[in-house]
Amino acid sequence: MSRLNLVDASHATLKPIKEKLGANLPPPVRVLANSPAAMSAFFALHGTLGQGQLTPRIREQIALAVGNAQGCRYCVSHHTQLGRKTGLSDQELDQARSGKAPDAKVEAALQFSRQIAARRGAVTDAELAAVRAAGWSDGDVVEILAQVVATTFGNYLNHLAQTEIDIPPVDLVPSAVIDGIHA
Repeated sequence: MSRLNLVDASHATLKPIKEKLGANLPPPVRVLANSPAAMSAFFALHGTLGQGQLTPRIREQIALAVGNAQGCRYCVSHHTQLGRKTGLSDQELDQARSGKAPDAKVEAALQFSRQIAARRGAVTDAELAAVRAAGWSDGDVVEILAQVVATTFGNYLNHLAQTEIDIPPVDLVPSAVIDGIHA
C-alpha cells in the first residue's frame, strides 16, 4: 500500500492524463496528482525529452540503468514494459539494467548515466572524456543528464510513496559501487 494518497482516478486533475494513458492509471501517476504542479512538471519534462536527440530506445535503456542503480523496482518494471514497446529485446533490457548494451556508444551513455546518478552530477573529467570519446556531443551529454534527472524524479517518487507494483515485476540486478554509492 502506498504511503502517499492515491488520488481517485475520476478526479478532474487526472482527466487529461487519463485521456492519454487510458482508464487504468498507474499508482505513481495517482500519487503525482496530489500536486498538480509536480504532475505537470513531470509530464512536461518527459514530453520535452521525447522531442530531443536521444531515441526512445536509448531513453528507456537509460531509465533502466538508472532505475536499477537507484533501486527502484517499480520503475525498472515499468521501463521494461516501455522498452519492449521500443523494440528492445529481453537481452537488451536485462543488459540495460546493468548499464550494458550491445552497442559500445549506447553502453557509454548508460555507464555515464549511472555515474551521473551515483555522483549526483559531479562526474570526473575521465568519465566525461569517455562518453565524448564514444561519440556523444556536449548537447547529447546535457540531454543524457536531463534523462537521468527525469528518471530520478520517478525513482524518488516511488521510493517516497513505496508504490505497490501493479504490473509484472522485474527483479533488480546487482550493481557496481561507485565511490561507495550503489550505482
